[in-house]
Amino acid sequence: MATSLFQSAYDMTNMFWLSRLGEEYLAAAGLANQFVWLSFSLIMLCRIGAEIGVSQNMGKGDKDAAKAFAQNGFMLALVSGAFFSILLITLRHPLLGLLNIENPYVAERAAHFLSVAAIAIPFTFGHFVITGIFSGFGNTRVPFIINSAALALNIGLAPVFIFVLDMGMVGAAVSLIVSNVFNMSAKLWAMTKYKDKPFEGFKPLGRIIRGKMSQISRWGAPVALENLLFNFSFMLMTFVIVSFGDYAVPGHQVGMRVESLSFMIGGGFASAITAFIGQNYGAKKWGRVRRTVRVAYIFMGIYGIFIAGVLFFGAEAFVSLFLNNDESIRIAANYLRILAPAQILFCMEGVAAGSFRGRGLTMKPTIASVSSNIIRVLLVFALAATALGIDGVWVAIAIAMTVRSVWLLVWHFINMKKLPKEDEIIEEVTA
Repeated sequence: MATSLFQSAYDMTNMFWLSRLGEEYLAAAGLANQFVWLSFSLIMLCRIGAEIGVSQNMGKGDKDAAKAFAQNGFMLALVSGAFFSILLITLRHPLLGLLNIENPYVAERAAHFLSVAAIAIPFTFGHFVITGIFSGFGNTRVPFIINSAALALNIGLAPVFIFVLDMGMVGAAVSLIVSNVFNMSAKLWAMTKYKDKPFEGFKPLGRIIRGKMSQISRWGAPVALENLLFNFSFMLMTFVIVSFGDYAVPGHQVGMRVESLSFMIGGGFASAITAFIGQNYGAKKWGRVRRTVRVAYIFMGIYGIFIAGVLFFGAEAFVSLFLNNDESIRIAANYLRILAPAQILFCMEGVAAGSFRGRGLTMKPTIASVSSNIIRVLLVFALAATALGIDGVWVAIAIAMTVRSVWLLVWHFINMKKLPKEDEIIEEVTA
């Protein structure tokens, strides 16, 4: 959770520096990053699959199987990341053309930014998967320290590259590359050399085991599909937002980054739940699974109420840090106020999703997410054409978020009733 909070802090800091160049640069980086975010679909396939494999086998006491899942997950991440990076660099112009960007200067800047930022993707894949491996093992402290150092490096380098070296918005992309290379390199060192490393003899480029690769893909595919369709629906929504003029895109980008105080923390907590539930599911400790879920719901419910209040009452104060134009500020502030109430159930939803994934039931959150994304796209096009205008887009997002949260929470409640009542005793697997 702390790592996710730092990531949100970095995103907002980077956005602050880009806004000093002008709102056109802010809009260009935001539009380019939509295609970078598509890579998270493949990242989640590799990370979730590896994390479940590690956590469940650690719960069973089978360290060799856990290590095999870790090694194969990392190799899959490197190959997938390199492929996606080449794809984005090669097809950057036709891909950005899909967004129908009316301002040619913004379109040109977006293509330039994307061609550089995409280089960081293989390293992003690598360090995300290693974080999942450490989480599945039950050690979030080491990746937290390394992530914090990498984010601090990024925050410190960004203004140097942007302003001191006069690289403009490309400097932000170069800073991203440097920090991700450092992040992955440090985590590889921790996996192989650190005294508290999860496994003995971890090989980043070890033997490919088809069965492990296949199982990682089966566990991770629903989550990858969920992220892919979410990003695709996000692009359709961007197509509508762009139609509302030059102030709409930076307003939306700023509002969304501030909202990340909710969804990034929720995502970090969901990842922790996935690992913890996975270990106890592997050990067949059903009582601990139930108690963990109850405590997590209470914690995230309280946090959801807190962050909803912060976003609603602090909307204008937050967005004014990044935007100077009154119309952009109005659009961003309305975005936060309209979406604020939906954050309460949204934060609790992360507990249900993490619980499902920790038990290997990755398809259930995907079904709820994909269905709500379809609802969101339909509502966006419908409400944007009403008198609500761009605020209709925000209302549509809030409705779809609430539908997904309620659906997943109810489904999880029913599913938890089916767990066995008594813990089981399993024999630890020994070499």
